[in-house]
Amino acid sequence: MRLTTKLLSALNRQTRWTEGHVFSITPEQIGIVEGIRASFAVAVMLFIDLQLHIPDFAYAAVSAFWACLCDPGGSDRNRLRVMGTYAIGATLAISLAAYAAHWGKVPGGAALFVLVLICGLTRSYRPTFGPMPAPVGLIAAIAVVVGVTSPKSAIDTLELGACFFGGAIWALVLCVYLWRTHPRAPARRALVAIFGRLEDMTASLLELDAQAGNNAEGWSDFNIGHRRAVRFSIERGREIVARIAVGRPRFAQGVDAAGRVFAALMAVGHYRAEGPHTLERPLLEGLRQLLGEAMRQAEAITPSPEPLLTQAAQLLQTAAGRDSVTARAVATAAGALRDLAQHWQEPEPDDVPGDAAPQPQSFKIPPPVWRQAMRVAVAVSISYTLGAWYEVSFSYWGTIATLVLMQPLGANTWLRILERGFGSIVGGVLTAILIARLSGPWEMLLFIAPLSAAVIALRLVNYGLFVVFVTPMFVLVSDLIHPASDLIATRAINEAIGACIGLAGTMLLWPEKEKGALSDALANALAANMSFAAGMLRVPDDLDPLRREAGLASSRAEIARQRLLLQGRSQAARLDRVQDILTALRAVCGAANVVALTRPQGVQGCDAARADRYDRLTGLLRAELTGGRECGAIAALDTEGGDDLDRAVHGLVLAVQDYSASIAT
Repeated sequence: MRLTTKLLSALNRQTRWTEGHVFSITPEQIGIVEGIRASFAVAVMLFIDLQLHIPDFAYAAVSAFWACLCDPGGSDRNRLRVMGTYAIGATLAISLAAYAAHWGKVPGGAALFVLVLICGLTRSYRPTFGPMPAPVGLIAAIAVVVGVTSPKSAIDTLELGACFFGGAIWALVLCVYLWRTHPRAPARRALVAIFGRLEDMTASLLELDAQAGNNAEGWSDFNIGHRRAVRFSIERGREIVARIAVGRPRFAQGVDAAGRVFAALMAVGHYRAEGPHTLERPLLEGLRQLLGEAMRQAEAITPSPEPLLTQAAQLLQTAAGRDSVTARAVATAAGALRDLAQHWQEPEPDDVPGDAAPQPQSFKIPPPVWRQAMRVAVAVSISYTLGAWYEVSFSYWGTIATLVLMQPLGANTWLRILERGFGSIVGGVLTAILIARLSGPWEMLLFIAPLSAAVIALRLVNYGLFVVFVTPMFVLVSDLIHPASDLIATRAINEAIGACIGLAGTMLLWPEKEKGALSDALANALAANMSFAAGMLRVPDDLDPLRREAGLASSRAEIARQRLLLQGRSQAARLDRVQDILTALRAVCGAANVVALTRPQGVQGCDAARADRYDRLTGLLRAELTGGRECGAIAALDTEGGDDLDRAVHGLVLAVQDYSASIAT
């Protein structure tokens, strides 16, 4: 196994517990080459600045760095479109803001409000599974803040715009033409991460099976932690593939095969956790080795599927003729990987776009985007006004903090504050050490370059880690442009003020209703998991979409619960009961997977009457979640006995009724 694969596998195991949490770490998105390239782009601009002593040329370095932040990866066409939009839009934004500020604080503040509002209206706030490249609208809004605190006359504005635009174009040319990276490298890393998670899940299954007795806590972590981690890894990979590898079926086929393997492992885990069952360990060990081979092939630019095909065929032959849950699950997983290897033997098309097709543009802006853009513009204007009124040094740091911290949901703003606070403290200590030891601009340049490399490499991994390195980088750049004393203390004070204004703006300016968001997410999770159970009983041709939606809905509800936990323990009792419902839902999903594996093949396995009963029960349980009292009707449909799936559904009924009773009291 290659060194990068081993490293990624180890990092995945260490960060598995963060998956599905609001502070997740995604090590497969580390962009080492992209970071080194960005550091070169910044270093060249700063080198020219130090040689030519042009006052505004340092802005070219800042612009080049921001352009690298916006780089979406993937095909050249998509990158040219995004980075070109940034170059033009951000240059106009910083130039207009700087020129407006030249006429006074009031025109500058008005320009700030209007431009930040326009930039905010370009953002979609689309929920994703993990960080995405920085939106052009956000970076352009930051450029507005920088511009409005740097007043320029007409001639100076033209010089500033030329330097800024030149830095953006330099980064674009470097990234797209001069220093090319493989456009589908992120998709390969995503596949490696997915198969690594599945291998880790198999290893944990073997470890728990070997333990004496029934380790309830360990099986709970397996059925919640591992399942959530793998599900998010799969969906994050699916998004990456859809964004940068359209027309390359190899990657989509890998994600789909991983989903089938995941379903098989879920079934084995549920089966083993629910009773004193024994697992066929040699079969699971063979599956673990097969997943390791899938990792190795996924990492290759051109895979060699023959070893994967051979190992899968051998494992299928070993499992053939056995009727145990383990054998059926392993056969399902090995069959998925065999099919994947066969697909990989087929040649891929030579001429494909390589990125997602542009979505049809609509001038209709959703109301939530309007509200968020307006609240950000108001809060940023307040932050700017306070800084200008009291003549705070480097006040733009506080204004930028307000801008980047504000999220549509208050709990997400709290999360950003916590992550940024952690990153700023650690980064501030690093900054203090550097400033104490650096004596001139050339030494600063030697440290700014590697810091920018770390920032870009970690931009999609975790926001807190990103801030750890962006803090010293921009303090050193600020000191290079405008030397001053007490930079660290000044930044800390401004960051704190900006965070307070951002939090107040999120909470007070047209706040979104988060309790309703949790209730909706919980109801959707219940409906999706019960739909999967009912669909499995009806024996549809393809259960994968229903299974996938059940897992996604449960994970969304878990994140909605964690967001409310960030706001304090005042709702702890209610949220504990929400967790009970989510645990019961995962039990329903696991039991349904076991039934899907063990039922007779064909229509003789259909149980339409029970599926119809589950559908009716789903409607009653959703009504119960919203405070309705449907106990009698639920009792008439609930089956306490029955098989494992009926018992899991009964556990869900009890959890929902307990939650409903807690709301009533």
